[in-house]
Amino acid sequence: MNHRQSHRLSVQISPLLLALLGGVLGLSACSPQETPDAPLDSYLGDPDCDPILPGFSYTRELGGLPPACALPWPSSLYLKDDPTRKTGYTLTFGSRSLPENKQGIPIDPAAYRRRDGYSVGTPLMMVIPGVDLTGFATEDHIAQSLDKDAPLKWFEVSGSTVRRIPYWVERDSLDLESSRSTIFVRPAVILKEATRYVVALGELKDSQGKPIPPSPAFARLRDGQTANIPVLRDRQARFDKTFAFLEGQGLSRSSLSLAWEFHTASSESMHGDLLAMRDDALQRMGAKGPALTVEKVVEYAKINDGSGRPVNEYIGLELTGTFEVPSYLEATMISGFVGSQIRRDSQGKPSAQGTRKPRFWVRIPHTALGGPPHGLVLYGHGLLGSGSQVTSGFNGKIASDHKLIFFATDLYGMSDEDALPLLSILSELGRFRSLSDRLHQGLTEWVLLARAMRERLGELPIAVSKKIQVNKAELFYSGISQGGIFGASFVALSPDVTYGHLGVPGNNYSTLLQRSTDYQQFAPVVSSSYLDSVNQSVVLATIQLLWDSTDPVSFLRHVTKEPFPGNSPHYVLLAPAKGDYQVSVMTNEIAARSELGIALMEHYDKERKVALVSEQKYPYQGSAVVLYNFGNPWPAPGNLPPKEDMLGDPHEKPRRQDSHNVQMVNFFRTGQIIDVCGGDGCTPAVHADTSSGR
Repeated sequence: MNHRQSHRLSVQISPLLLALLGGVLGLSACSPQETPDAPLDSYLGDPDCDPILPGFSYTRELGGLPPACALPWPSSLYLKDDPTRKTGYTLTFGSRSLPENKQGIPIDPAAYRRRDGYSVGTPLMMVIPGVDLTGFATEDHIAQSLDKDAPLKWFEVSGSTVRRIPYWVERDSLDLESSRSTIFVRPAVILKEATRYVVALGELKDSQGKPIPPSPAFARLRDGQTANIPVLRDRQARFDKTFAFLEGQGLSRSSLSLAWEFHTASSESMHGDLLAMRDDALQRMGAKGPALTVEKVVEYAKINDGSGRPVNEYIGLELTGTFEVPSYLEATMISGFVGSQIRRDSQGKPSAQGTRKPRFWVRIPHTALGGPPHGLVLYGHGLLGSGSQVTSGFNGKIASDHKLIFFATDLYGMSDEDALPLLSILSELGRFRSLSDRLHQGLTEWVLLARAMRERLGELPIAVSKKIQVNKAELFYSGISQGGIFGASFVALSPDVTYGHLGVPGNNYSTLLQRSTDYQQFAPVVSSSYLDSVNQSVVLATIQLLWDSTDPVSFLRHVTKEPFPGNSPHYVLLAPAKGDYQVSVMTNEIAARSELGIALMEHYDKERKVALVSEQKYPYQGSAVVLYNFGNPWPAPGNLPPKEDMLGDPHEKPRRQDSHNVQMVNFFRTGQIIDVCGGDGCTPAVHADTSSGR
């Protein structure tokens, strides 16, 4: 018995067994190879599942549905017509469509009905046993996905405008059963909101070169033979629309092994709650934002002067305290877990009740004490960390060198206090809405603190007594790792911050997680709760539907190209590190490929060119990606973290380079990205920390 079989028992139900158990399981005796004249109800399986995948069979797990139930993902089966929604759909999974954990608890579909489509970062996912993927585009040959004879074609349809979507195909590297592993088709661009997408696969073959026939259900839909089968008849009109479109693209029905379409969610669906919270909170707090209550002041000496004060070469004053903000959350019980959810009014809109008092930290350099006006930088902390990480030494040197005051608060929802609850969430992912809703509160608090620091910091008694002047025209953002990720969401959201630095960033957690060494501490919880690798793939794609409301994969469009209502275009400098162990650099290339106003700067990398992207010359005015190369190799393709190399993880290195920080601050103050790397790419010769602090 192999590793996976030691956790569960998989049974291929024969026609005879189906006949014997039909009364108990509600199944009929038939074979997936039955002729089209057979009653299709007999091999449709559970009505909560989509049976159109080639090779769809009756493999059932004890106590649960087939692992491939919701595949192909994203399935049009769950897009129910709804003329009240912008896309015309409400995402409506069946009560048992989504995977169950080992306790037999399926993910509750209720939270997902707030979506009117699928994620703009969604992969296509399929399970086609034995399929030969030779000839499909791979991560290092993305351009092949646009070839005329590509075996899979992915179309974006906006009115009369049709374009092909670039992608790559990869098997799930974490699945031990390669014959039925998940096949990911990952978009090489961020998809558009509220948009129709059509997918078509031509003839499929197995490893011996034998054709893999379409499923009986798909064959019926393709051939229009569904009149006597209600569960398919109700889908026929939508599939006819799909087939008609594909015929217009030169693909005949008879050539298709599989085809379907789906819609992505609208911005209103993904961002409406957070924008409503932002606007309501700013209105409640007034033009100056929430009051700042200083609870502790630490004064530092620049050198040991005998005063007994602690010594800090760069920082002269540290303030800690709280700020009181509206709370949009209420406690809720989710599958035995006490979590949070957005409180809503009778119209379903977020509603504040009571307040919270988050912590803040402020780091003021010696140069600001009785010196010239200093700008402000909101600092975004790392994974499940704290705003106290703003005290890192490299920030002190940046503050001193460039006359900046750094401040921070926790990102509620993914801060240190959320680490323990996260384990409970990962064991039963129906609870994930608690994390997602808390992030709404956290980003709203970032917006409020930025406003308050700009308007109130210089008025604090301690600031007045120390003759600290705040340059209100300079309010910036800088975050690293998790802070680099959510920084894009914050800069898009904030009405006050125009320029942001995203250190070692990425986007789309459903793609990032398995490619990160950080996920290795959480993966055992997921894999021990969702025992089948296919189900693990599905649950990650499922929770991304909620994560999209805060994940930069849906916000990058709204930084520069399509600002949110009330905002002007904002700009971000993305500074990833080649070979980063923790955040996949490749996801920034996806952003640069997506026509979002995010450029890829020249000399990106000598070893490889980024497919379908033209590099921009320095200096550059606008949002862009600058790659920092410390000599690490590119990771191998696939949904695995990079292997360790002799140079070690470069994740923390860019922020410690003086040249990087000069580039960042110049971008803050001029909006221009300059070359600080000598004209041949940012490849620092020294792989250790520089004088930027530790």
